[in-house]
Amino acid sequence: MAVVFLAGGGSVGHLAPGFAVREALRAAGHDAVFVTPGEAREAAWFPADDPPPLHAPAPRLPRGLVAKALFPVRMLWAVRAARRLLKAHAPVAVLALGGWPCAPTALAAAFGKVPMHLLATDAVPGLVVRKLARRATCVWLTDPRARVGLPEGTRTRVVGSVVRSAVTSARRDPARFGLAEGKRTLFVVGGSLGAQGLNARARAGLVAAVRARPGLASTLQVLHAAGTDAEADAARADYAAVGLACHVTAFIAAVGAAYQTADLVLCRGGAGTVAELAALRRPAVVVPYPHHADRQQFKNAEGLVAAGQATLVEEGALDVATFRREVVDVLLDPAALARRAPAPDDRTSSVGNADGAATIAAELVRSNGTSAAGTAS
Repeated sequence: MAVVFLAGGGSVGHLAPGFAVREALRAAGHDAVFVTPGEAREAAWFPADDPPPLHAPAPRLPRGLVAKALFPVRMLWAVRAARRLLKAHAPVAVLALGGWPCAPTALAAAFGKVPMHLLATDAVPGLVVRKLARRATCVWLTDPRARVGLPEGTRTRVVGSVVRSAVTSARRDPARFGLAEGKRTLFVVGGSLGAQGLNARARAGLVAAVRARPGLASTLQVLHAAGTDAEADAARADYAAVGLACHVTAFIAAVGAAYQTADLVLCRGGAGTVAELAALRRPAVVVPYPHHADRQQFKNAEGLVAAGQATLVEEGALDVATFRREVVDVLLDPAALARRAPAPDDRTSSVGNADGAATIAAELVRSNGTSAAGTAS
């Protein structure tokens, strides 16, 4: 049995494709071990019956002169810690899941001649993927547009999005969240870390809508993954003040059931969220994170918008009137919701792909690490 390291963390968006790849590895008689920075919040992101991940420190990009001066030393220490894990567990390959938490383990693998693969899930590859791309055996892409941002000569292969079975196999289940069967349900989710701007606009929009039309409280209900306990408490209080039924928590582990229970999803445009929406064909209003210089979340959502499955609203434009028009009015209109739910054979929005995970898994366990049939970008 071959063992693969899955290096990443920082958010569920980076870890979730790793869960899908691990499923594929196990189905083929192999296994995978996650390597994360060991942050306390990670505990909520892994299934309760999972073996604990290994930990390697991962320094964030520095801010300030002192932090910048210390960064090379901290990174060297982190790479050495990851190298010790590689020696102790002897994985046949490392799949780096993108973002700063994967960097030390990816570098340790590259320096130690362990086949190192990268997974790029955004339409625009992030800094870590760009910097490590030339050292990778293969860079696996979920969106072919990401090739444009990679260094010349990078070996790439497009597999489509990789979505875990816990999401794709989920079913509608309002009772799971203490919600009613007959009400229209809005799912508000800003990713595993939450989104204060999106949370505030969702709360303000829903409260204003119910105050303007009190009867909405008997028609609508809310699922809200707020990111933090403080944000969840604030949302819960606002909804209670207008009598709006809700299930609000910092993090919803059963996100597949939440998607399927929702009639409409109000969300950010992270690659994982977009892939899951597409795989489940859920109607959505996407409010991308507004402060990325490369506007990656806007680009991630373009496929959903082109397929008619989602509308895209700038966070700054999501005032009470826009919220009522783009969210509440759509939520109350069965025909509008139906138009945003692509048919099962609509290939323009069906990007969740179990075969993609299996393809990556098969390449990872090839011991020579040179068999990724990729193309140079």
